[in-house]
Amino acid sequence: MLQKNVSALILSSNSNALAAAEIVIAGQTFKTDGFGKATFTVQIPKSATHVVVAVKKDGFISQSLRIEAGQLEQLSANLLNVKQPVSIAKIEEAQVIQSVYQNAQITIPENAFVLPNGQPATGAVTVAFTPWDITAADLNAMPANGVARDAQGNIVNLISAGMITATFTNAAGQKLQLAAGKTADIQMDLPVASINNQKLLVGSSIPMWHFDEAKGLWIEDGVGQVVASLSSTTGLAVHATVSHFSTWNWDFKFANAGSVFVQCQSASVAVPCHITAKVKLKDGSALTKVNSISAQGTTIINMPSEGSIDWSAKDITGTLIGEKTSGTSGNVIIDLGAPTTKNFVKCELANGTAVACSGKLNGGIDFSLSKEGGNILTGLQNVTQLNWEATSAPYETLSSVYQYKGNHVSGLTGDVKIILSTSEKLFDKTVYELLCKSPDPVFFCQVRLDGYFSSKVNNLNGSFLKSFTIPLDKKVKVYLPIPPAESVDSLWINAKAYIYRNGLENRKQVEVAMDSTLIQFDFNATDWCEPWKGDTNYPEYSEQNMNKYCWYDMPQ
Repeated sequence: MLQKNVSALILSSNSNALAAAEIVIAGQTFKTDGFGKATFTVQIPKSATHVVVAVKKDGFISQSLRIEAGQLEQLSANLLNVKQPVSIAKIEEAQVIQSVYQNAQITIPENAFVLPNGQPATGAVTVAFTPWDITAADLNAMPANGVARDAQGNIVNLISAGMITATFTNAAGQKLQLAAGKTADIQMDLPVASINNQKLLVGSSIPMWHFDEAKGLWIEDGVGQVVASLSSTTGLAVHATVSHFSTWNWDFKFANAGSVFVQCQSASVAVPCHITAKVKLKDGSALTKVNSISAQGTTIINMPSEGSIDWSAKDITGTLIGEKTSGTSGNVIIDLGAPTTKNFVKCELANGTAVACSGKLNGGIDFSLSKEGGNILTGLQNVTQLNWEATSAPYETLSSVYQYKGNHVSGLTGDVKIILSTSEKLFDKTVYELLCKSPDPVFFCQVRLDGYFSSKVNNLNGSFLKSFTIPLDKKVKVYLPIPPAESVDSLWINAKAYIYRNGLENRKQVEVAMDSTLIQFDFNATDWCEPWKGDTNYPEYSEQNMNKYCWYDMPQ
């Protein structure tokens, strides 16, 4: 065995220190201090060329990194907080599991899950559901730094079009998985219309990758598709069928010839540091590099020819900080200095229960904290007080989804306790069943529901726009954001469904009666047409092609 002295820094995706995070190397476990730092000696086999470093923290998505044995002296990792626990009453039912974030959803068939011993899973289950926002700091925690093994066995780098993490746990604490032969569908809105300067359209294919924690690599595994979405700002979503659950990623391989040299300095002296570099491409897509570098600095390769990089850095003690924005080439020197604000921050409910939270500091700096709290350091200038706004993860009752909120004003240093004293209803949820029937074999049916409800007596009104991807010829349970029937005296739902085959589309539209909770679409085999996919060269309307093209999808 070989002994290695290691310095590690573990942060949240927002660069907040994560205390008591576990670092596991070759079966040996170490923990971080209050500033996310750990210094330890680890034993690894002399013959090892690489080691896999696993990083875990309750309430955060586990991370692992594949590191060359010779570079183990210094390591860093960022973890993303679990965003939403979703309560499922009967996991054996066919249903759509929905997140409040990015219209993300998981569609499961009946009797889909098994216990660790292979027996069918039934009853109550909690889903730790986290859609990753590829336009935000979430990418700072991308597992394995985006390093993957493709279907040909090559080690490649990735740029993401969307990620979903989901873990299913029953009341006994057992982790569930899809049974052999069962699949589920996952989908989320696509916030950018191109990835790596490649335009995406309805029908575009994107390679799928799942994260293998044991290997510390993404593994290529199937193909996803771009589909239409009413709720997305781009009109697009990404969809895939998966055979198990971990973290799934719609990703393209990323290879570019650019490079940038980066080094940290403190008081004009070069120092070792931990860096997070969020690379923004010209088209708005992004990728992130997380690394630990020596005082001599390092050259980061595989940079795009055009774009910008937002750098954040801390020294190896986790107490000196620095930020910088640069281009994607040349030399970058990040100056580290003492923070101007330094607080230990914790969130509690009004009854004193500690909870994980996330929020904003002075309206612009994002933070995320475990229920144990954590140290937050900033370089804010010209401020005399700090304004903290925080929310808990959404939580559910039988009929509604809520979120705790709170705020606090503090000084620039010292302990901060944010009391989340306000419980705010995000939306109600009412059970509906969806069913698409078709004589044609198609992969899935897309359902889009545009609704409005009101009550003069209760002075209540609201609207919603929801879309779901469901299997054919099977009833699937969904929740719609509609108050209980006794609270509503007017309800209108315009329901449309779309199926696709060989590049063609078939659409049905139905009006939903106020007293009905079944929304059913009966397709026939004759109404196929060619859909508009965002191509500006859409053909002219004429009698000759009036039945060939889906004119109802033309942009207004």
